[in-house]
Amino acid sequence: MANSTLLGAITLFLKNYNAEAKDALWRQQSAVFRNFWTQRVMASGSDLLSDDESDAIIRILDCSGKGNTKESEAVARAMVAQGAWRRMFNDFRKDKMLSDMVNKILEETGPTKKAELIDKLYEKNKDRKNNLTGPSGNVIGAFLAAYDPFQNLSIISLKHRKLLIDFLGLKMPFEWERTKIGRLIVDSNTILLDGLHDSGLAGSARTVSQFCYSPAMTALWKGEHSIKLTGKEVSVTIPTDHEANETDKSGDNEVRESLQIQGCLAEIGSCMGYKIWLPKSDRARVLKVWNPADKTDLLDDLPLLNEITTLKTIEQIDVIWLKGRAIVRAFEVEHTTAVFSGLLRMADLLALQPNYNIKLHIVAQESRREKVFQEILRPVFQLMEGGALSEKCTYLSYEAVRDLHKAKFLKSMSASVLDELEEKAEES
Repeated sequence: MANSTLLGAITLFLKNYNAEAKDALWRQQSAVFRNFWTQRVMASGSDLLSDDESDAIIRILDCSGKGNTKESEAVARAMVAQGAWRRMFNDFRKDKMLSDMVNKILEETGPTKKAELIDKLYEKNKDRKNNLTGPSGNVIGAFLAAYDPFQNLSIISLKHRKLLIDFLGLKMPFEWERTKIGRLIVDSNTILLDGLHDSGLAGSARTVSQFCYSPAMTALWKGEHSIKLTGKEVSVTIPTDHEANETDKSGDNEVRESLQIQGCLAEIGSCMGYKIWLPKSDRARVLKVWNPADKTDLLDDLPLLNEITTLKTIEQIDVIWLKGRAIVRAFEVEHTTAVFSGLLRMADLLALQPNYNIKLHIVAQESRREKVFQEILRPVFQLMEGGALSEKCTYLSYEAVRDLHKAKFLKSMSASVLDELEEKAEES
Protein backbone atom coordinates (compact mmCIF):
# COMPACT_ATOMS: atom_id res chain seq x y z
CA MET A 1 0.00 0.00 0.00
CA ALA A 2 3.07 2.23 -0.08
CA ASN A 3 2.87 5.24 -2.44
CA SER A 4 5.18 8.08 -3.35
CA THR A 5 3.59 10.50 -0.86
CA LEU A 6 3.92 8.09 2.05
CA LEU A 7 7.43 7.05 1.06
CA GLY A 8 8.41 10.70 0.81
CA ALA A 9 7.10 11.35 4.31
CA ILE A 10 8.98 8.30 5.64
CA THR A 11 12.24 9.39 3.97
CA LEU A 12 11.96 12.93 5.34
CA PHE A 13 11.19 11.67 8.84
CA LEU A 14 14.03 9.12 9.03
CA LYS A 15 16.47 11.73 7.78
CA ASN A 16 15.76 13.93 10.80
CA TYR A 17 14.93 11.37 13.51
CA ASN A 18 17.68 9.74 15.56
CA ALA A 19 15.94 6.42 16.24
CA GLU A 20 18.90 4.89 18.07
CA ALA A 21 19.21 7.75 20.56
CA LYS A 22 15.45 7.98 21.10
CA ASP A 23 15.15 4.24 21.71
CA ALA A 24 17.97 4.42 24.24
CA LEU A 25 16.10 7.20 26.04
CA TRP A 26 12.92 5.14 26.07
CA ARG A 27 14.70 2.14 27.53
CA GLN A 28 15.53 4.41 30.45
CA GLN A 29 12.00 5.85 30.63
CA SER A 30 10.48 2.38 30.55
CA ALA A 31 12.81 1.17 33.32
CA VAL A 32 11.73 4.11 35.51
CA PHE A 33 8.06 3.38 34.88
CA ARG A 34 8.45 -0.36 35.53
CA ASN A 35 10.34 0.26 38.75
CA PHE A 36 7.67 2.65 39.97
CA TRP A 37 4.96 0.18 39.04
CA THR A 38 6.50 -2.83 40.78
CA GLN A 39 8.14 -1.10 43.75
CA ARG A 40 5.44 1.43 44.59
CA VAL A 41 2.11 0.65 42.92
CA MET A 42 2.21 -3.13 43.32
CA ALA A 43 4.14 -3.22 46.61
CA SER A 44 2.37 -4.32 49.77
CA GLY A 45 0.83 -1.68 51.99
CA SER A 46 -1.62 1.12 51.30
CA ASP A 47 0.44 4.20 52.12
CA LEU A 48 -0.29 7.00 49.69
CA LEU A 49 2.12 8.10 47.00
CA SER A 50 3.49 11.61 47.23
CA ASP A 51 2.69 14.10 44.50
CA ASP A 52 6.39 14.36 43.63
CA GLU A 53 6.87 10.64 42.96
CA SER A 54 3.61 10.44 40.99
CA ASP A 55 4.49 13.55 38.98
CA ALA A 56 7.79 12.01 37.87
CA ILE A 57 5.85 9.15 36.26
CA ILE A 58 3.13 11.40 34.88
CA ARG A 59 5.87 13.29 33.02
CA ILE A 60 6.67 10.00 31.23
CA LEU A 61 3.05 9.14 30.51
CA ASP A 62 1.59 12.49 29.52
CA CYS A 63 2.97 15.34 27.39
CA SER A 64 0.89 17.71 29.52
CA GLY A 65 2.39 16.41 32.76
CA LYS A 66 3.51 19.05 35.25
CA GLY A 67 7.09 20.07 34.47
CA ASN A 68 7.13 18.90 30.86
CA THR A 69 8.16 21.22 28.03
CA LYS A 70 7.89 20.93 24.24
CA GLU A 71 11.27 19.19 24.26
CA SER A 72 10.25 16.59 26.87
CA GLU A 73 9.85 12.96 25.82
CA ALA A 74 6.48 11.63 27.00
CA VAL A 75 4.23 8.87 25.70
CA ALA A 76 1.46 11.12 24.38
CA ARG A 77 -1.06 13.80 25.25
CA ALA A 78 -3.40 11.69 27.36
CA MET A 79 -6.13 14.27 28.11
CA VAL A 80 -6.02 13.41 31.83
CA ALA A 81 -5.68 16.08 34.51
CA GLN A 82 -2.62 16.03 36.78
CA GLY A 83 -4.79 15.51 39.83
CA ALA A 84 -6.67 12.67 38.16
CA TRP A 85 -3.39 10.84 37.47
CA ARG A 86 -2.33 11.27 41.10
CA ARG A 87 -5.67 9.99 42.39
CA MET A 88 -5.53 7.03 40.01
CA PHE A 89 -2.14 5.89 41.29
CA ASN A 90 -3.33 6.15 44.87
CA ASP A 91 -6.51 4.25 43.97
CA PHE A 92 -4.22 1.44 42.80
CA ARG A 93 -2.46 1.51 46.17
CA LYS A 94 -5.79 1.19 47.99
CA ASP A 95 -7.50 -1.23 45.60
CA LYS A 96 -5.20 -4.20 45.03
CA MET A 97 -7.75 -5.99 42.85
CA LEU A 98 -7.77 -3.05 40.43
CA SER A 99 -3.98 -2.69 40.33
CA ASP A 100 -3.60 -6.44 39.88
CA MET A 101 -5.91 -6.36 36.84
CA VAL A 102 -3.84 -3.61 35.23
CA ASN A 103 -0.63 -5.46 36.12
CA LYS A 104 -1.84 -8.61 34.36
CA ILE A 105 -2.56 -6.56 31.23
CA LEU A 106 0.95 -5.10 31.27
CA GLU A 107 2.62 -8.48 31.76
CA GLU A 108 0.50 -10.48 29.29
CA THR A 109 2.17 -11.13 25.92
CA GLY A 110 -0.58 -13.09 24.16
CA PRO A 111 -2.82 -10.74 22.14
CA THR A 112 -6.05 -12.67 22.66
CA LYS A 113 -5.56 -13.00 26.40
CA LYS A 114 -4.47 -9.34 26.69
CA ALA A 115 -7.66 -8.20 24.93
CA GLU A 116 -9.76 -10.34 27.28
CA LEU A 117 -8.02 -8.86 30.32
CA ILE A 118 -8.66 -5.31 29.07
CA ASP A 119 -12.35 -6.10 28.61
CA LYS A 120 -12.54 -7.50 32.14
CA LEU A 121 -10.91 -4.33 33.50
CA TYR A 122 -13.40 -2.14 31.65
CA GLU A 123 -16.30 -4.15 33.06
CA LYS A 124 -14.91 -4.04 36.60
CA ASN A 125 -14.19 -0.31 36.42
CA LYS A 126 -17.25 0.88 34.47
CA ASP A 127 -18.99 2.71 37.32
CA ARG A 128 -15.85 4.37 38.70
CA LYS A 129 -14.96 7.90 37.72
CA ASN A 130 -11.19 7.48 37.79
CA ASN A 131 -10.25 8.08 34.11
CA LEU A 132 -8.79 4.57 33.83
CA THR A 133 -11.15 3.09 31.26
CA GLY A 134 -12.18 5.85 28.87
CA PRO A 135 -13.76 5.11 25.47
CA SER A 136 -10.60 6.04 23.56
CA GLY A 137 -8.35 3.79 25.64
CA ASN A 138 -5.91 6.62 26.35
CA VAL A 139 -4.81 5.58 29.84
CA ILE A 140 -4.41 1.87 29.12
CA GLY A 141 -2.59 2.81 25.91
CA ALA A 142 -0.27 5.13 27.83
CA PHE A 143 0.50 2.44 30.43
CA LEU A 144 1.26 -0.12 27.72
CA ALA A 145 3.51 2.29 25.81
CA ALA A 146 5.44 3.23 28.96
CA TYR A 147 5.79 -0.41 30.02
CA ASP A 148 7.07 -1.51 26.59
CA PRO A 149 7.57 1.39 24.16
CA PHE A 150 9.13 -0.90 21.55
CA GLN A 151 6.06 -3.08 20.99
CA ASN A 152 3.26 -0.72 22.01
CA LEU A 153 2.42 2.40 20.05
CA SER A 154 2.44 5.83 21.63
CA ILE A 155 -0.61 6.50 19.48
CA ILE A 156 -2.84 5.90 22.48
CA SER A 157 -6.10 7.31 21.11
CA LEU A 158 -8.30 4.74 19.36
CA LYS A 159 -9.80 7.61 17.41
CA HIS A 160 -6.36 8.45 15.98
CA ARG A 161 -5.61 4.79 15.29
CA LYS A 162 -8.84 4.42 13.33
CA LEU A 163 -8.09 7.56 11.31
CA LEU A 164 -4.60 6.25 10.50
CA ILE A 165 -5.81 2.77 9.58
CA ASP A 166 -8.44 4.27 7.26
CA PHE A 167 -5.98 6.73 5.73
CA LEU A 168 -3.38 4.03 5.09
CA GLY A 169 -6.01 1.68 3.67
CA LEU A 170 -5.05 -1.12 6.06
CA LYS A 171 -7.36 -4.11 6.32
CA MET A 172 -9.13 -4.83 9.59
CA PRO A 173 -10.27 -8.42 10.32
CA PHE A 174 -13.26 -7.10 12.27
CA GLU A 175 -15.95 -4.42 12.18
CA TRP A 176 -14.64 -1.53 14.27
CA GLU A 177 -17.94 -0.32 15.68
CA ARG A 178 -19.04 -3.78 16.83
CA THR A 179 -15.75 -4.87 18.38
CA LYS A 180 -14.96 -4.80 22.10
CA ILE A 181 -12.41 -2.26 23.25
CA GLY A 182 -9.85 -4.88 24.30
CA ARG A 183 -9.49 -6.16 20.78
CA LEU A 184 -9.54 -2.63 19.37
CA ILE A 185 -6.58 -1.64 21.55
CA VAL A 186 -4.56 -4.80 20.94
CA ASP A 187 -5.27 -5.45 17.28
CA SER A 188 -5.09 -1.84 16.08
CA ASN A 189 -1.58 -1.74 17.54
CA THR A 190 -0.57 -4.75 15.45
CA ILE A 191 -2.35 -3.56 12.30
CA LEU A 192 -0.59 -0.18 12.33
CA LEU A 193 2.82 -1.54 13.24
CA ASP A 194 2.74 -4.24 10.57
CA GLY A 195 1.23 -1.93 7.97
CA LEU A 196 3.84 0.79 8.36
CA HIS A 197 6.70 -1.71 8.57
CA ASP A 198 5.47 -3.19 5.29
CA SER A 199 5.42 0.33 3.83
CA GLY A 200 9.14 0.75 4.48
CA LEU A 201 9.21 2.33 7.93
CA ALA A 202 11.67 0.32 10.00
CA GLY A 203 11.95 0.80 13.73
CA SER A 204 10.32 0.38 17.12
CA ALA A 205 6.73 1.19 18.03
CA ARG A 206 7.99 4.50 19.41
CA THR A 207 9.64 5.33 16.09
CA VAL A 208 6.47 4.43 14.20
CA SER A 209 4.40 6.59 16.54
CA GLN A 210 6.68 9.59 16.17
CA PHE A 211 6.51 9.23 12.40
CA CYS A 212 2.70 9.23 12.48
CA TYR A 213 2.76 12.47 14.48
CA SER A 214 5.46 14.12 12.36
CA PRO A 215 4.27 17.34 10.67
CA ALA A 216 4.35 15.94 7.13
CA MET A 217 2.41 12.83 8.10
CA THR A 218 -0.04 14.58 10.43
CA ALA A 219 -1.04 16.94 7.63
CA LEU A 220 -1.97 13.90 5.53
CA TRP A 221 -4.13 11.86 7.91
CA LYS A 222 -5.30 14.39 10.49
CA GLY A 223 -5.72 17.52 8.41
CA GLU A 224 -3.43 19.59 10.61
CA HIS A 225 -2.06 22.78 9.10
CA SER A 226 0.00 25.69 10.36
CA ILE A 227 -1.17 29.28 9.97
CA LYS A 228 0.10 32.60 11.29
CA LEU A 229 -1.99 34.35 13.90
CA THR A 230 -1.03 37.36 16.04
CA GLY A 231 2.53 37.25 14.76
CA LYS A 232 3.23 33.59 15.50
CA GLU A 233 2.71 30.27 13.79
CA VAL A 234 0.16 27.93 15.34
CA SER A 235 -1.41 24.63 14.32
CA VAL A 236 -5.05 24.38 13.34
CA THR A 237 -6.58 20.95 12.90
CA ILE A 238 -9.29 20.62 10.29
CA PRO A 239 -11.24 17.37 10.67
CA THR A 240 -10.80 14.97 7.79
CA ASP A 241 -13.60 13.12 6.06
CA HIS A 242 -12.57 10.03 8.07
CA GLU A 243 -13.07 11.95 11.29
CA ALA A 244 -16.31 13.55 10.17
CA ASN A 245 -17.84 10.16 9.44
CA GLU A 246 -16.24 8.25 12.28
CA THR A 247 -19.35 7.86 14.41
CA ASP A 248 -21.83 7.10 11.64
CA LYS A 249 -23.06 3.60 12.34
CA SER A 250 -26.21 3.74 10.25
CA GLY A 251 -26.84 1.57 7.25
CA ASP A 252 -28.23 2.69 3.88
CA ASN A 253 -31.82 2.27 5.11
CA GLU A 254 -31.36 4.07 8.42
CA VAL A 255 -30.71 7.73 9.13
CA ARG A 256 -29.14 8.19 12.54
CA GLU A 257 -30.70 10.62 14.96
CA SER A 258 -28.14 13.39 14.64
CA LEU A 259 -28.63 13.46 10.86
CA GLN A 260 -32.39 13.72 11.39
CA ILE A 261 -31.79 16.76 13.60
CA GLN A 262 -29.50 18.25 10.95
CA GLY A 263 -32.34 17.79 8.46
CA CYS A 264 -34.82 19.48 10.79
CA LEU A 265 -32.50 22.45 11.31
CA ALA A 266 -31.94 22.74 7.56
CA GLU A 267 -35.68 22.72 6.87
CA ILE A 268 -36.44 25.22 9.64
CA GLY A 269 -33.85 27.63 8.29
CA SER A 270 -35.01 27.17 4.72
CA CYS A 271 -38.64 27.89 5.68
CA MET A 272 -37.52 31.08 7.42
CA GLY A 273 -35.88 32.24 4.19
CA TYR A 274 -32.22 31.47 4.91
CA LYS A 275 -29.76 29.70 2.67
CA ILE A 276 -28.38 26.49 4.13
CA TRP A 277 -24.88 25.05 4.31
CA LEU A 278 -24.29 21.38 5.12
CA PRO A 279 -20.90 19.61 5.17
CA LYS A 280 -20.46 17.77 1.90
CA SER A 281 -19.69 14.56 3.77
CA ASP A 282 -23.14 14.68 5.40
CA ARG A 283 -25.44 16.19 2.83
CA ALA A 284 -26.47 13.04 0.90
CA ARG A 285 -27.74 11.49 4.12
CA VAL A 286 -29.32 14.69 5.44
CA LEU A 287 -31.21 15.04 2.16
CA LYS A 288 -33.01 11.80 3.04
CA VAL A 289 -34.67 13.87 5.78
CA TRP A 290 -34.87 17.29 4.15
CA ASN A 291 -36.04 17.67 0.56
CA PRO A 292 -35.74 21.40 -0.22
CA ALA A 293 -38.54 22.70 -2.43
CA ASP A 294 -36.11 25.18 -3.92
CA LYS A 295 -32.84 23.42 -4.72
CA THR A 296 -30.97 26.72 -4.50
CA ASP A 297 -31.67 26.81 -0.76
CA LEU A 298 -28.77 24.37 -0.27
CA LEU A 299 -25.52 26.09 -1.09
CA ASP A 300 -22.88 24.31 -3.14
CA ASP A 301 -20.18 26.68 -1.91
CA LEU A 302 -19.89 29.10 0.97
CA PRO A 303 -20.06 32.63 -0.48
CA LEU A 304 -17.44 34.04 1.87
CA LEU A 305 -13.79 33.92 2.82
CA ASN A 306 -10.76 33.36 0.68
CA GLU A 307 -8.46 32.06 3.42
CA ILE A 308 -8.38 28.29 2.94
CA THR A 309 -7.85 27.24 6.58
CA THR A 310 -10.75 29.41 7.78
CA LEU A 311 -12.98 28.20 4.96
CA LYS A 312 -12.25 24.54 5.63
CA THR A 313 -12.96 25.02 9.34
CA ILE A 314 -16.36 26.60 8.64
CA GLU A 315 -17.25 24.00 6.01
CA GLN A 316 -17.15 21.27 8.68
CA ILE A 317 -19.86 22.88 10.87
CA ASP A 318 -22.99 20.71 10.84
CA VAL A 319 -25.58 23.32 9.79
CA ILE A 320 -25.20 27.00 8.89
CA TRP A 321 -27.95 29.51 8.11
CA LEU A 322 -26.93 32.40 5.87
CA LYS A 323 -28.55 35.60 4.71
CA GLY A 324 -26.69 36.82 1.64
CA ARG A 325 -22.99 36.47 2.49
CA ALA A 326 -23.51 36.71 6.25
CA ILE A 327 -23.70 33.76 8.63
CA VAL A 328 -26.79 34.16 10.80
CA ARG A 329 -26.60 30.98 12.92
CA ALA A 330 -24.25 28.01 13.16
CA PHE A 331 -25.17 24.65 14.70
CA GLU A 332 -23.11 21.69 15.88
CA VAL A 333 -25.21 18.56 16.43
CA GLU A 334 -23.60 16.33 19.04
CA HIS A 335 -24.97 12.79 19.28
CA THR A 336 -22.31 10.11 19.56
CA THR A 337 -19.25 12.37 19.24
CA ALA A 338 -17.70 14.21 22.18
CA VAL A 339 -19.33 17.56 22.95
CA PHE A 340 -15.83 19.01 23.18
CA SER A 341 -15.21 18.50 19.45
CA GLY A 342 -18.15 20.68 18.42
CA LEU A 343 -17.14 23.42 20.82
CA LEU A 344 -13.60 23.37 19.49
CA ARG A 345 -14.91 23.92 15.98
CA MET A 346 -16.99 26.86 17.18
CA ALA A 347 -13.99 28.29 19.03
CA ASP A 348 -11.85 27.81 15.92
CA LEU A 349 -14.38 29.81 13.91
CA LEU A 350 -14.36 32.68 16.38
CA ALA A 351 -10.56 32.65 16.71
CA LEU A 352 -10.01 32.66 12.97
CA GLN A 353 -12.66 35.32 12.30
CA PRO A 354 -12.75 37.45 15.49
CA ASN A 355 -14.87 40.17 13.88
CA TYR A 356 -17.76 37.83 13.16
CA ASN A 357 -20.88 38.35 15.28
CA ILE A 358 -22.40 34.91 14.91
CA LYS A 359 -24.84 33.14 17.21
CA LEU A 360 -23.67 29.59 17.82
CA HIS A 361 -25.55 26.58 19.13
CA ILE A 362 -24.64 23.13 20.39
CA VAL A 363 -27.61 20.83 19.75
CA ALA A 364 -27.77 17.66 21.81
CA GLN A 365 -30.10 15.29 23.61
CA GLU A 366 -31.58 16.43 26.91
CA SER A 367 -29.53 13.76 28.69
CA ARG A 368 -26.35 15.55 27.56
CA ARG A 369 -27.46 19.05 28.59
CA GLU A 370 -25.23 19.21 31.68
CA LYS A 371 -22.31 17.81 29.72
CA VAL A 372 -22.68 20.62 27.17
CA PHE A 373 -22.71 23.26 29.93
CA GLN A 374 -19.73 21.64 31.65
CA GLU A 375 -17.68 21.73 28.45
CA ILE A 376 -18.68 25.29 27.49
CA LEU A 377 -17.49 26.49 30.90
CA ARG A 378 -14.02 24.99 30.57
CA PRO A 379 -11.35 27.66 31.28
CA VAL A 380 -9.97 27.32 27.75
CA PHE A 381 -13.30 28.56 26.38
CA GLN A 382 -13.97 31.11 29.11
CA LEU A 383 -10.61 32.87 28.65
CA MET A 384 -10.79 33.33 24.87
CA GLU A 385 -9.37 36.63 23.66
CA GLY A 386 -12.65 37.78 22.12
CA GLY A 387 -14.72 36.92 25.19
CA ALA A 388 -16.13 33.80 26.82
CA LEU A 389 -17.58 31.22 24.45
CA SER A 390 -20.53 30.84 26.84
CA GLU A 391 -21.62 34.34 25.84
CA LYS A 392 -21.81 33.38 22.18
CA CYS A 393 -22.65 29.68 22.16
CA THR A 394 -25.82 28.25 23.69
CA TYR A 395 -27.52 24.88 24.07
CA LEU A 396 -30.56 23.65 22.13
CA SER A 397 -32.18 20.32 22.92
CA TYR A 398 -33.26 17.83 20.29
CA GLU A 399 -36.78 18.21 21.67
CA ALA A 400 -36.77 21.99 21.14
CA VAL A 401 -35.62 21.55 17.54
CA ARG A 402 -38.28 18.91 16.85
CA ASP A 403 -41.02 21.08 18.39
CA LEU A 404 -39.96 24.09 16.32
CA HIS A 405 -39.85 21.91 13.22
CA LYS A 406 -43.52 21.01 13.78
CA ALA A 407 -44.58 24.62 14.41
CA LYS A 408 -47.06 26.30 12.09
CA PHE A 409 -46.18 29.53 10.33
CA LEU A 410 -42.42 28.86 10.18
CA LYS A 411 -42.30 31.07 7.09
CA SER A 412 -43.38 34.05 9.18
CA MET A 413 -40.72 33.45 11.82
CA SER A 414 -37.07 34.49 11.97
CA ALA A 415 -33.97 33.14 13.65
CA SER A 416 -34.79 35.23 16.73
CA VAL A 417 -37.31 32.55 17.75
CA LEU A 418 -34.32 30.48 18.84
CA ASP A 419 -33.59 33.05 21.54
CA GLU A 420 -36.65 31.74 23.38
CA LEU A 421 -35.53 28.10 23.08
CA GLU A 422 -31.82 28.31 23.78
CA GLU A 423 -30.26 27.77 27.19
CA LYS A 424 -27.07 29.46 28.38
CA ALA A 425 -24.39 27.89 30.50
CA GLU A 426 -23.92 29.75 33.74
CA GLU A 427 -21.02 29.41 36.14
CA SER A 428 -22.04 28.09 39.54
